[in-house]
Amino acid sequence: MKLTAKQQAVLDELCKVGRKNAYLYRDTQPYLHQKDCEKLALGDQACVFGMGGLTYQVGHRLGIAAPSVLSIFKALRRKGLVIREESYPDYQRPRYWWPVGLAAELAGELLPVGEVTP
Repeated sequence: MKLTAKQQAVLDELCKVGRKNAYLYRDTQPYLHQKDCEKLALGDQACVFGMGGLTYQVGHRLGIAAPSVLSIFKALRRKGLVIREESYPDYQRPRYWWPVGLAAELAGELLPVGEVTP
């Protein structure tokens, strides 16, 4: 799938955020790391809230305004490359975003074989 340079940069940065969050507690807080691994085993939708990236977070890392990142996220969503956290649609707060397929990739790295749900 063809992406613009900005779309690719935003998607790459979102993957970095998700990867960092998945490994965050690995050596310091085993219980919290285990909880995140349980989310990874459940798939992308379970990982979005709390492990995903926020618009302003990705924008800050790339030096892009948050509204621009939001429009890029929306374009990536239409292409099926990212999902948005939607657990509380009436709650007005920043929404988390997550790259499609990252949970399976990270689960393959962090979970023993046989613990990943397809």
